[in-house]
Amino acid sequence: MATETNPAPTNFKGVMVSSTFTDLKQHRAALIQCIDGQEFKSVVMENDSARPVADVLDSSLQMVHKASAYIGVVSHKYGQIPECSERNPDRHSLTELEFNEARRLKRPVLIFIMGDDHPITVSDIEGNAAKKKKLKAFRENAKRLKPDSSVHRVYAIFETLDEFKEKASQSIAELRRHLDEQDALVAAASPNAAPPNVDPNKPVPIPAPPAFYAEPPYIGSHQFVGRKAQLEILNDWAAPADSHPVLLFEAIGGTGKSMLTWEWTTRQATAVREDWAGRFWYSFYERGALMSDFCGHALAYITGQPFDDFRKMKTHELAELLLHHLTARPWLIVLDGLERVLVAYHRIDAAQLADEEAGTSDEIADRDPCAAIRPEDDELLRALAGAAPSRALLTSRLPPRVLLNSASQPIPGVLRERLPGLRPPDAEALFCGCGVSGDSKAIQTYLQEHCDCHPLVTGVLAGLVTGYLPDRGNFDTWAADPNGGGQLNLADLDLIQKRNHILKAAMEALDEKSRQLLSTLALLSEAADYPALCALNPHNPPNMTKLQETVANLERRGLLQYDPHTKRHDLHPVVCGLAAGGLQHEEKERYGQRVVDHFSQQSHSPYEEAETLDDLRDGLHVVRTLLQMGRHQQACDGYRGDLAGALHFNLEAHAETLSLLRPFFPQGWATLPSGLNERHGGYLATAAGIALNHTGEFKRAFAVNSAALLAGLRNEDWRGLRVLLFNISTGLATENRLAKQECCLLLALDLAAQLKDEADIFRIRLDRFAQLVQFGQWTKAEALWQQLDPMGRDWRRGVYRPGDAEYYYAQYSFCKRDLTKEHLDHAEQLAKTGNDRATIRGLHNLRGRWRQEQGRYELAAESLHEAVRMAREVGQVDAGAEARFALAKIHLDQLTDPRQEAERLANAKNPAHIPLAELWLVIGDCEQAKKHALAAYKWAWADGEPYVHRYELNQSHALLEKLGVEIPKLPPYDPDKDEKLPWEDEVVAAIDKLRAENEAKQAAEESQEE
Repeated sequence: MATETNPAPTNFKGVMVSSTFTDLKQHRAALIQCIDGQEFKSVVMENDSARPVADVLDSSLQMVHKASAYIGVVSHKYGQIPECSERNPDRHSLTELEFNEARRLKRPVLIFIMGDDHPITVSDIEGNAAKKKKLKAFRENAKRLKPDSSVHRVYAIFETLDEFKEKASQSIAELRRHLDEQDALVAAASPNAAPPNVDPNKPVPIPAPPAFYAEPPYIGSHQFVGRKAQLEILNDWAAPADSHPVLLFEAIGGTGKSMLTWEWTTRQATAVREDWAGRFWYSFYERGALMSDFCGHALAYITGQPFDDFRKMKTHELAELLLHHLTARPWLIVLDGLERVLVAYHRIDAAQLADEEAGTSDEIADRDPCAAIRPEDDELLRALAGAAPSRALLTSRLPPRVLLNSASQPIPGVLRERLPGLRPPDAEALFCGCGVSGDSKAIQTYLQEHCDCHPLVTGVLAGLVTGYLPDRGNFDTWAADPNGGGQLNLADLDLIQKRNHILKAAMEALDEKSRQLLSTLALLSEAADYPALCALNPHNPPNMTKLQETVANLERRGLLQYDPHTKRHDLHPVVCGLAAGGLQHEEKERYGQRVVDHFSQQSHSPYEEAETLDDLRDGLHVVRTLLQMGRHQQACDGYRGDLAGALHFNLEAHAETLSLLRPFFPQGWATLPSGLNERHGGYLATAAGIALNHTGEFKRAFAVNSAALLAGLRNEDWRGLRVLLFNISTGLATENRLAKQECCLLLALDLAAQLKDEADIFRIRLDRFAQLVQFGQWTKAEALWQQLDPMGRDWRRGVYRPGDAEYYYAQYSFCKRDLTKEHLDHAEQLAKTGNDRATIRGLHNLRGRWRQEQGRYELAAESLHEAVRMAREVGQVDAGAEARFALAKIHLDQLTDPRQEAERLANAKNPAHIPLAELWLVIGDCEQAKKHALAAYKWAWADGEPYVHRYELNQSHALLEKLGVEIPKLPPYDPDKDEKLPWEDEVVAAIDKLRAENEAKQAAEESQEE
């Protein structure tokens, strides 16, 4: 026996398994698998079999000493009794001795008792009368295992092997969290050392359902109190009979939405309903505004597959998989902080956005602030309203528009609740629970009048009272002191103003170093891990003891929260917004530089290899922080080049690009950034124009491109001017202004010729080739290709991406009806080498159209599904691919409700009329088919001959004839009615000037030669 009273475990991650052996082999194997799944080390007799029998007692007890936790499984057999009058005078079994020793050492104890109805064989029943008596006493003793505030204890009965696996998995996941908390306490006790066993880049293992899983866990600043009415609403809503799969709790920041839903999800949901397949909590406050990340973690939890299996899949595909599971079994899904996916928060400072600003406008364009940033997110949210038998619990500062009808009422399947402040007695309980004492009535009155019993503010007020030096924690004294509570004059303020006023007072009461750390952390867009915290240490020279004291002070005052599971420190969004918003310019400079230095030093893979936004995380942190510091030139330098290229080409992350670029344009997209080199401002404008074009904001794209073009003319930035002419032509083509598209391309081609830049000439000739194909001018297109093809493909990355030329030639071949599989395969292979996502997506679409026209619908559906998926996963809608995909599926008899799908596609912003006409024709609705065939013809006519979409015009013409509809007589193009572009004459004059200079230079050279 060990002589130490309470020896520390020698293996902090070791968990001992104690039980009889022969009758519990399957249970032990399942238990060991659960232990290993949580990255513990199993301390088991199977690994200690070399010890002689005479030492079995000492060996077993030593295993208890070595382990950090004890798990006992008690069946209907008592087990081996070691014979030793000194060490085992009461003749207990090894299992019972180990159990008693674990309790004596105050190890965390998990005990599982086999129930009377558990299937067993006769040989698994204890036959010895004396042992039967001891077994009964042991089982009763184990059942009396009581909770202890200082020791983690779990007791459970199981009736089947499957039930045992479920309860063991859940309990071991909870043990993981408990030991992580102990880990954090060890770190707090040794502030000069890094926390032991911490790898911030290593994710916590995902527990197996039905064990609860949170990504990340909620960090509460105080104990949960009150909310009886809201808990009853949640209980009623969770019942199978309720017809609302979605419950939305809506309130301003700090009202306690997260705390309420966390309390109910973790403590009461299983009591209300025992058939949950699992419970999953996801917070957008920590992870950002990516529904794809939520879906990936949810699917990893539900399926048991690694998260990496889903990490590179995007929202549309993930949503389909997730909804399949949600409609099959009852899962409880919680989405906390859902406002972060909405347009109102589509900005780099979303973490600091104040409630009074949220929902009032859209910084990027004129979108609905309550719509999702990405259209596919709206689709998923709408689908959740029909995801019974599962339940989706949402918290948000703003109601997602997609969940409301035109009268701003919840759509079917959605229950909407606005969360009020606490009841005065509950607010008082919260207040006093933070260490405050005083007159009950006075406290309740004060909390009502000064903060409407707002939970976050109540906790912060308590921090002010407990930090009141003349009489710590005495509310009555503090409230009466003109320099204490008496200085808070809030009578005429609304709730948000009261909340902000009190929080600012709490921040002003901080010592200098605490305020510095709080303000620095507020500049981050996510929680800070231990290395980041050390890098942002306000103490100079760095002193870890003082840093620990500063962190503890902020935590005590309710201003900083720590999550022991992820080992990260975080601010409540309201605190974050006020702390960042209150910074002076000099402070932003000083604190922001620490953030920039830290993330600039982090190693990462080359940006050109990026496959997800997470691959760009450090670079985005640096640019965002520099923007908040007002260092626009440095932010521009950080964005330009590889980071910009990865966002555009690798990820098609146009929404993220716009949120990053918007702060450069404080006066709107039509005005170039001030304080920047004008050439760099033009670069940013060009990038913004591309992103705006891709998101359908064509007028804004034209405005920003025009501003950049005029700047390029002033600075004689001819290459930049060439790029802008091309970008403008792309926008004009999307608006179906084909004559002006040609005008821009011809100007760009003329400019490239005057500059004698072979790369630019190749690029513009290629774009002109694609345009001639569009017009159906085959002879001209073929002649231009004969000039293009011999020029090669070895051009700089900014001008050309591999596969582009082959993609355009494949389109040409398709229109001429001589496309081959080799054309497509070769183009796709090249595009993949250059990570050109848009071209790969276009090739999937083209392959699908080609196969569809051949009647090979199964292969067509395969390619079109890829095109649709790739568009949706970057927040775009490819209307043509969507309609053709539906057409392929109806031919394969895979379209569940063809009419409903056709109506959905017809209501799109820019419907694809030709495949829609064909779809309606297959459905049998000739009137709808005629309507779309006519619309297709008019669209394909565009500006009129010769500026038409030739291939589509021929298709729609054939459709109209098939339907017996008279072909419309539309006017040809009239140049006299087509106004010039606002800067067209200036561009022509600049090119003429360049031409004259080139001719004069050439004449001079020829003269010298003579």
